[in-house]
Amino acid sequence: MCPSKPALPWWARLYLWATERLYHEFAWAYDAVSWLVSLGRWHRWRSLALDHVWGERVLELGCGTGALLTETARRGWRTVGVEPSPEMRRVAHRRLRRAGSAASLLAADARALPFATGAFDTVVATFPSDYIARPEVLAEAARVLAPPAAGSGPRLVIAGLLVETDNRWLALLPWFAPAGSTVRAQEFLRERARDAGLVLTVQPHRDGPVQVPVLVLEKQHAE
Repeated sequence: MCPSKPALPWWARLYLWATERLYHEFAWAYDAVSWLVSLGRWHRWRSLALDHVWGERVLELGCGTGALLTETARRGWRTVGVEPSPEMRRVAHRRLRRAGSAASLLAADARALPFATGAFDTVVATFPSDYIARPEVLAEAARVLAPPAAGSGPRLVIAGLLVETDNRWLALLPWFAPAGSTVRAQEFLRERARDAGLVLTVQPHRDGPVQVPVLVLEKQHAE
């Protein structure tokens, strides 16, 4: 008999339950809650990913309420977002209409993207859940990225997956990790990325007591 996994503490179960609700029936409140839990810095942290975009063809995984999708289109990039949650897509569609945005939004699963091989220059994911580290998701991201160019080139950019703080009070909150505690998670993702033909570089970003590193996973030439 396989040993059972240890039960999560009640606060962790409550946090996961509340997060799932925000992705679905409470999607309308997602932006407000995100602003609150990030101490008003959510937009700034999410936008860090855009500083590392390469090329003009951009795919956003889990585009949520469409805020970043609208911004990428405003910058003139040819941008497409995918989001599995119908509730999130409804909120995002309203935002795109209000902005008059040319961005496209599709219902899709990151494990089976409905795009041709090499269709994008950059794939972006901001504040994703642990799905982003699944081998099939990384493989799909690598597949839809264009072939590598000389020097820097096609990449998967992840912001907000690992958020650390050296403030002891903030570290008590489940969405902040104590400073230095995510090294093992970075190495785990580095190994998963390597299997998909991606090389991980960590770009540090500090905002007061909070560190929000951006993970840049560049596509490599096949051996």
